[in-house]
Amino acid sequence: MNRWMSLDVGSKTIGVAITDPLKITVRPLTTLARATIGVDAQTICRLMEEQQADKLVVGMPKHLDGSRSDTLQFIEPLVEHLETVSEVPIEWAEERLSTKRAEELMAEAGLSLAERRKKRNEYSAAVILQWYLEESR
Repeated sequence: MNRWMSLDVGSKTIGVAITDPLKITVRPLTTLARATIGVDAQTICRLMEEQQADKLVVGMPKHLDGSRSDTLQFIEPLVEHLETVSEVPIEWAEERLSTKRAEELMAEAGLSLAERRKKRNEYSAAVILQWYLEESR
């Protein structure tokens, strides 16, 4: 059985989360520092292979009114490149308020402010993936 992986892509970092093989639970995996689209895609492909991911879920940033966020300018070129270098299917997922929920989860877990800043994107990726799992059930 394979896992699903999710990305919370920003201009400076990419948060990564992963499911368990049965796709029941989700956990934050890592936060990557952005480099170039090619390097970012190569790193993500390597992680997908290492984690045996057979689906990639990418957070689609929208404003609360449903309109597209300017952040997509950092995300769409990466996703387009990933589609050319990987055979793993890529799906977009709702990500509105995922950072807020991630902050709540990290506070509940007792993470310090410094740790929360460092892990914000990977926890957001985990929230996005959890919501995606719940929607697909």
